[in-house]
Amino acid sequence: MKRSLAIIMAFAFIVGFTSKASADGEALWGSKKCKNCHNMSDKKKVGPGLAGVTGKRSEGWLVKWLVDTNGTWNDGSADTEAMKKEHGLESSKKPKMKVGKISEEEAKEIVAYMKANGG
Repeated sequence: MKRSLAIIMAFAFIVGFTSKASADGEALWGSKKCKNCHNMSDKKKVGPGLAGVTGKRSEGWLVKWLVDTNGTWNDGSADTEAMKKEHGLESSKKPKMKVGKISEEEAKEIVAYMKANGG
């Protein structure tokens, strides 16, 4: 009985934490203007649709990309090179994406929101 209760409480904590992070991420998705260029479908707006991106790229890479897009562009990582190839940007010297100031914590919240919403 105690074990079942512990499992239920742990699950409730995780779901509650994820929901809060997702809600915070949704607010940031709007205030950081992500939604102006991207959506969670595979349809392009100004930038690419982000359907399934959290399954294609690591969470760490996505956070790094949001915090330091220009630095990530030149890091030579497998995720960066795959993203460039996927979008036909192998010869581009810099990213097209313009990102405002996003902290690491904010980026984590945005990624949690994306993950919870099919991104």
